[in-house]
Amino acid sequence: MFKKFILSAGLCMVFFVFFEGLASTGFALYKILAPSGPGRSLSGPHLQFDSELGWASVPHFCDKDYYAPGVYLKTNSQGFRSSGEFTAGIPAGKLRIICSGDSQTFGDGVANDQDWCQDLETYDPRIQAVNMAEIGYGADQMYLRYKRAGAAMDHDVHLFAIVTDDLLRMRYATMGGYGKPVLKLRNGELITEKAAVGQRSAVLHWLALKPHPLRQFRSVEVVADIVDSAKAGRPVASSPPSTEERQRLGALIESLEAMETNKGSILVFVYIPTRTIDYTPGGPSEPWREAVREECAKRGAAVIDLIDDYRKLPITTRDGLFIWPGTVQNFVESIGHFSVSGHDYIARQVFTKLVAIPEVAGKIAALPPLTDTRPVTRPVGAANHMSSR
Repeated sequence: MFKKFILSAGLCMVFFVFFEGLASTGFALYKILAPSGPGRSLSGPHLQFDSELGWASVPHFCDKDYYAPGVYLKTNSQGFRSSGEFTAGIPAGKLRIICSGDSQTFGDGVANDQDWCQDLETYDPRIQAVNMAEIGYGADQMYLRYKRAGAAMDHDVHLFAIVTDDLLRMRYATMGGYGKPVLKLRNGELITEKAAVGQRSAVLHWLALKPHPLRQFRSVEVVADIVDSAKAGRPVASSPPSTEERQRLGALIESLEAMETNKGSILVFVYIPTRTIDYTPGGPSEPWREAVREECAKRGAAVIDLIDDYRKLPITTRDGLFIWPGTVQNFVESIGHFSVSGHDYIARQVFTKLVAIPEVAGKIAALPPLTDTRPVTRPVGAANHMSSR
């Protein structure tokens, strides 16, 4: 009788283990195969493969409900986020500002006329803003895109807007299943290690967008833990810049400065905040901020660092600058990016500090005076509609 009990208990245990494994596998597969919602940051229909940059926006793309009903995305013939075209020359009576950056500058989750680069025009209608940012770019891709497209356009100011992640991305040759170019130093010269990157791998791209569901498999979790343990002692992804990385950053700034000097324009590095804890005092962003400030100072490039001002804001105000879960945005990846209020805040801070730079103030003073001196502002949250610009 006792043997039968032991056998029955053993069979129940085997059945439980089998059923638990089957249920866990089914749940993980459901999470992996379930639709991720319309569009993802690096798989949205507005992006395409680019042999020099890895990826770039599709020219003449337009979707009036891209991020949410009425929150539109439109690109021009140059692939820039804009509802209008830009000539090679600066229009008469205008101060042209080019904005390089990643998704925080591109405006992931808000409409064309709501990103902070476009918002600069609301503070002075004599400004013509050119949003040359792209989703997911590292500082290396921002530099290469400007070198290819921006340097050919006359402009007065180049805002090179970065978050710490943009500098860390310079360490990688792939992202989200895409290959990307890598900048290296050779005999003190900045070179592109991969002049032509490979086409996107559909499998790697899919896996890159499913990291958490994959770890639902305990076997994957065990292997991942073993790999993580093997990496112990190696520099982590957010580690401070190495000597070589600082030299490469300096060479990038020097190259940008040379291009700006040739165009008669002004280079300004803009360090913008994000919602991550990296920007707390003593966090991993501090060494990178210091490196940017020091390398820019060596080469005479201006820096607008918004981190300290951001830290002084009340926590509720800081939270309101970003898109949170449960909003109307269609894209999960929009979460953590600037909200409309966030873009307004960044634009206001950048404009205020930008016009305080003597060289920029001189360019503005040389423009025809405003016929209407009343401040031009846009109510927070307004203008989701398609702009005619």
